[in-house]
Amino acid sequence: MRQSVLTVAMLIVAWLAWMLRDIVILMGFAALIAYALDPIVSLAQRPRLAGHALPRPFASGAVIVVLGIIAGWSLAAAIPRLASDLERFAQAAPGLVARLEQEGRRFADSHGWGGLFADQAGAGGTASLVSRAAQQWSMQLVGGAVGSLGRVVGLLLLPVLAFYLLAEREAVRASALNFVPAELRPQAERVLNAVDPALRAYVRGQSLVCLLMGTLTAIALRLLGFPLVLLLGVTVGLAEVIPFLGFWIAASAIALEGYTRGPGMALLGLAAYVVINNLMGYFITPRLLGREVKMHPFYVTVSVLGGGALLGPTGVILALPAAAMIQAVIREFGPQPQDQPT
Repeated sequence: MRQSVLTVAMLIVAWLAWMLRDIVILMGFAALIAYALDPIVSLAQRPRLAGHALPRPFASGAVIVVLGIIAGWSLAAAIPRLASDLERFAQAAPGLVARLEQEGRRFADSHGWGGLFADQAGAGGTASLVSRAAQQWSMQLVGGAVGSLGRVVGLLLLPVLAFYLLAEREAVRASALNFVPAELRPQAERVLNAVDPALRAYVRGQSLVCLLMGTLTAIALRLLGFPLVLLLGVTVGLAEVIPFLGFWIAASAIALEGYTRGPGMALLGLAAYVVINNLMGYFITPRLLGREVKMHPFYVTVSVLGGGALLGPTGVILALPAAAMIQAVIREFGPQPQDQPT
């Protein structure tokens, strides 16, 4: 009877977690941020000149505030530049499209394919279609931003949740165990002890991937003569946290910045980034992350695809750490090699 009650309770908890998945996802992001910042906080806690270590809450708050200031300064420096690049690109795009259309018509006419370019765009031509498409895309973007105000509020709470996990991790752990029946707490502690190294391994592996991707891209763009290679390298490195979607964010930044020097520079920068991204994605990232979380690259890729199918871009980010945690728990509670029959 008791086992049946526990099973029903677990099903109810799983159902509630799915219904409140936005909150669960927010907690997941906060946990990843806390694990990523934990080494920095530990370093900041080291004894100073007076021989006393900083209290962990103070060190945690200082690290989060400093990183927030750096992020704010970076955005303040990058957003005006990005807006200027977007405005320049928007002004030049219709003329560029018109020139491309002209060249295409000339090539088609010379080969007897003129019918392929029958004017179906109306009086404005292809350039006007591009302008209208850009306007529609902008309206959709604004509408999506307005419809996501709740998620924006959630993002603002991320530093607060990460602070609690960093500053009072033992108290948070003890409070979480209070929600578990006393007879099940030893098993719950085993779960937490198994999950901890798995998440640390994931954060360590993802940090190496971001550092390597950002460095290689910055070097390549520098050799091509790109401006702001440091900012672009940081953007590319941070975009690696978001598989698939991060590619388009980084590619857009490179293309817009390269376009300030001309279309040729933009194409060269994109080509270099695509080559580096594919080499990393196919040969390095799955193996590096797989080695850290002790998972074959095949299952690393499948986990990311499954997370994307369930929860979209958010699921893509959280899929691999979730798979690493599940694997760690199964390994902890499954039969050990010495327990298996010979």
